[in-house]
Amino acid sequence: MKLGSLITATLPLLALAACGEESTPAEDAADVAQVREIHDNPPPVPVDPERISYNDIEKNNLFGAGCGFAPANSLSVIALAQPENGYLKLKGEIIHLSPDKGGAELPMSSWQNYAGEKFAFELKQLPGEGEESGVESTSWPGALTITNAKDQTVYQAEGTLQCGA
Repeated sequence: MKLGSLITATLPLLALAACGEESTPAEDAADVAQVREIHDNPPPVPVDPERISYNDIEKNNLFGAGCGFAPANSLSVIALAQPENGYLKLKGEIIHLSPDKGGAELPMSSWQNYAGEKFAFELKQLPGEGEESGVESTSWPGALTITNAKDQTVYQAEGTLQCGA
């Protein structure tokens, strides 16, 4: 929301509040602080992670053991978690993230949390039996949460966590 429209929307409320009883300087400061909070912390802008294709893997040398996440009803991997790197694809660009090696570990020496300059993701292995899904891979129920630099959730989904070499 633009500041001008925010002020336009807030002024009638402040004027209405002014009718009837006078406000104290502390109440006025609280009102101003509330308007600034709304202005300084806009709602999160959702992201739509894209499929990380084999071409992306080849072009960016993303080969190696780790885990991939595909949302429910899809076989398209949208997040990769490897021992030393994590990856997302947003707006056609591969986003590199670093693992939080002090956090929870996933299979294949991958990690639950990865963070970058603008985004972070948390990949969870949900309760349930793992199922062999290839010669050297196993799949479990999983969940992916992506947050922005202000730690606001911008994407969340459940699906399949597949780990292998």
